[in-house]
Formats: sequence, structure tokens, C-alpha cells
Amino acid sequence: MTFNSAAEAAADAGADTGALDPNLSLEAFLAAPASAVASVAPASMIYSVSGTRRGAAIAGKFKRGDEYVQWSRERMMACLDLIFAHGVRHVIMPLINPSQFMEATPAYRENLWDWLEQGLAGAEALAAYRRRGWRVRLPFAENLPRLREAGAAIERETGDGRDAEGESKKYLWVFIIPEHNFLWRQALARLSQSRANSTAEAIRLLYGADIPPATLYLDFGKPVVSPDLAPPFLMGVLHCYWTQRPGYSLDERQLRTILYDYAFTRPTWKADKRGRAEQALEHEELWRQDLIIGLGTRVGPFWYPAASPSPGDEV
Repeated sequence: MTFNSAAEAAADAGADTGALDPNLSLEAFLAAPASAVASVAPASMIYSVSGTRRGAAIAGKFKRGDEYVQWSRERMMACLDLIFAHGVRHVIMPLINPSQFMEATPAYRENLWDWLEQGLAGAEALAAYRRRGWRVRLPFAENLPRLREAGAAIERETGDGRDAEGESKKYLWVFIIPEHNFLWRQALARLSQSRANSTAEAIRLLYGADIPPATLYLDFGKPVVSPDLAPPFLMGVLHCYWTQRPGYSLDERQLRTILYDYAFTRPTWKADKRGRAEQALEHEELWRQDLIIGLGTRVGPFWYPAASPSPGDEV
């Protein structure tokens, strides 16, 4: 199944897109109750957080490894709380990617596995999952020797992840990717021994649950996608956003602004396209601009997006 718009994706995921006025302004959306915002949120999203060390340095929390890990875990939980509170049911989180295991920074690379064990499956982390009623999983952890016990502990301790009403509603899928194509190798090995012949069956076999493919992607920094950032079979038609605030800096206004664009601004598809091309002539000057999304500039050792003109600016 494919989706032609964010609204269709939200509707297919079970969201009541009629719960909010389709002409609602951003200001009204920012002030709406979380339950109303949840009616247009995607069922699943990919939340790939980059720039955590940069964010920690800005917050003055990157002096010692233990302090960085503790602060990062607390910020991660706060951001996930926010996402779940706004209606997302499945957060798919590629937490560590191959480039981090390839780093030449000894203090970081050598401690990475220990930080992951403690940050994801330590006593504080497990207690936090239980309090929130989250069902947490580390897919393919059984094939990561350093995280095999952590993955088993998380699955054992979070159980079915029941919330206060006794329903399992919030799922956190954490992916650790030590090398390129690791996830696909694991997936293909399992599927080769099965009779799965649909996306839904493959998802159920690989992850042990029915996960709607993600339709929203949120990351930091350069607009880049790769197979490592979209776990096998969990990518729907992705509407992508890249914030330029590093690390776990997501706040309510930022999240709601993204959800507003996802649900109200991007759904432009219409079955009846009569007159649509002619309407483009009303904005002819926009289509003649040499605007390329993704161009940037170097700021010290970092990339930063180049400024883009707004529709009202002079050409």
C-alpha cells in the first residue's frame, strides 16, 4: 500500500483527520489540546537523533562520560514522552549508526558499548520504561554479543508495556547498527527460513508485532537518508524533516510545527487534477526560482543549510 499524502497516511493509520478543521491555522494548532493534535499524528515515525555530543556541549554536559550518558538518557526520555503524548504509537529509533563505531576518538569508541548497556538496560532505564508503560525492544540484539543480555532484560522487564488503562499503546523500537547493512543481513537471514509473502507478515516475523510503516522521519543536520536509518520493511512514504537544533532538543512547539506541516500543509494531492496546472501560473515566479533544498555551507567543521527565500520575498 502506498500513500499519496500525509493526511491519507494518517487516516490509514487510524487517525481521525476530521477531528480538526482542515483550515486550522498554525497558531490554533499550537494551542490545541494534545488529544486533538494526536488525531492527525502518524501511527509510526522514525526519530533519528544526531548531534547529541554537540547538544551536550552546548548544555555544558559533556565534561565526563558518565555525565554525558546520564544527561542524554534523561533528554531522550523527555523527547520520547513528548512524541508519545502527541499520538505517535510506534517510535522507530536508529540510535547508533556505523559511523559512530568507526570513530577514531578512543574515549568515545571504547566506551560506547558500556554506555549503551547502562543507558538502555540499566536499573534507572528499566524503571523509567515500566513507569511509562512502554513496550521497548532492541531488534536483532541477540546477534550483538555486547547487547544480547541487555536486549533480553529489556524485553523481559517491559513485558507487554501496558499503560494506565491496561492497553499496550506505546512502542519504542531501538536499533543499534554496528556496520552497514547489518539490519538487512539479519532480516534476510530470518526471512529466508520463513514463508512470509507480504510486508505485514515480514514485519510480524522480524519484530514480533504489527508495526505500521513509518510515514514521518525526523533527524538533525544534513538531509541524508540511508538503508541504516530506515529498518527493513518499516518505511512507508516518508515525509522528512531535519531540525538544526542538535541532539535531544525537541520541544513541544517544534514538534507541533512539524506535525502541522505533515497533516495540513503537505497534503496537496487531489484525485481530480482539472485546473491544477493552470493554478501553478498564479505562482509562476516561485517555480522559476533556482531553489535547491539541501544546499548548505560550512560552519567550522560542520554543515549548515543555506538560507532559502520565502514565497513573499522578491525574486
